[in-house]
Amino acid sequence: MTTTEVVTQSIACEVLPGAVALVEFSHAHEQNPFSRARMRELTRLMLDLDGDDGVRCVVLYGGAGRSFGAGGDFNEVSEFSGGDEVDAWIDDITDLYSTIAGISKPVVAAIDGFAIGVGLQIALCCDLRIGSSTSKLVMPEFKVGIACNFGGYMLETVVGRSVMQDMLYTCAEWPAERALADRLLHEVTPPEELLERALDHGRRIAQYTAAAVQSTRGRVNGPYVQGLRRVREEGKGSHRTAFSAGEAQQRMRRIIGKA
Repeated sequence: MTTTEVVTQSIACEVLPGAVALVEFSHAHEQNPFSRARMRELTRLMLDLDGDDGVRCVVLYGGAGRSFGAGGDFNEVSEFSGGDEVDAWIDDITDLYSTIAGISKPVVAAIDGFAIGVGLQIALCCDLRIGSSTSKLVMPEFKVGIACNFGGYMLETVVGRSVMQDMLYTCAEWPAERALADRLLHEVTPPEELLERALDHGRRIAQYTAAAVQSTRGRVNGPYVQGLRRVREEGKGSHRTAFSAGEAQQRMRRIIGKA
């Protein structure tokens, strides 16, 4: 399979010189929420890129002047009742995260604007997270009224228990410099330099010996991916309980102006 340029309903992908695939979440609302359909699109695309010998690194980007990802699509999720639709949603989330973290090609996140909830969790599946100086990272699940099994596991594994506890229980925004200090971000750049800096990292990685990089990624990310898959079932139970209470839906509808 060879990917040169692909545009799906809400995602664009182009393989650039240097064997770097640029994936842009640029065909939706400027805050880039993730519906179930969009998560499935990204999962399929990442699998396709993994099978493309012309790709050695992937850069995920929200698009110029757009957020990296503002969480799940509240228009969709606010209609949940706590039944089988929750299980299907968690399956899509698990498949997406385990695919991004589990493919053989390294992945760089270029983060501008907000990375909230699902958006932040996508970034936590990446090998490098480059943020603009105006980016803000948030894990607000408790404030919204839903469980945070994935976020808790990912934050504790990637940056440690203390930061995880702080983010989950305050639901506060982490501005770029604080995110850098806590290692949620590996580097901070001016907004106008963000994409080029992320692509620089991608091109540098792509120059390494592919066999060495790709075999190592599987080894170092294997336990993390296994953990994500373990969270799948407990996440279904926790989210069913939260959505059955009904408060989360009310809060989401207020946020999107439907209540």
